[in-house]
Amino acid sequence: MPEFIFFKKGNKTTALEKRDVQGARLLLEQGYDKLFEEIIAPDGHHALARLADIKKEEILTERAFMTWPAFVAAVFIIMLVVGYLFGN
Repeated sequence: MPEFIFFKKGNKTTALEKRDVQGARLLLEQGYDKLFEEIIAPDGHHALARLADIKKEEILTERAFMTWPAFVAAVFIIMLVVGYLFGN
């Protein structure tokens, strides 16, 4: 299976076989930015789908790490309130 690299310009992402150096140069000249991800897939459509899955997982992981401190703080506050109410 071929290895694909990705280029992005605005909201448009394009997959290109890694060995297509001329196509990559053309996209760079058109203002596309090369992404660092490289994926092995049967075709460009599957490569783009896999990239979308990876990006979605990155967002979910980031949100999970961002919400954990808020959850811990909420539990701590609840424990303080319960301790205060039943401690007196």
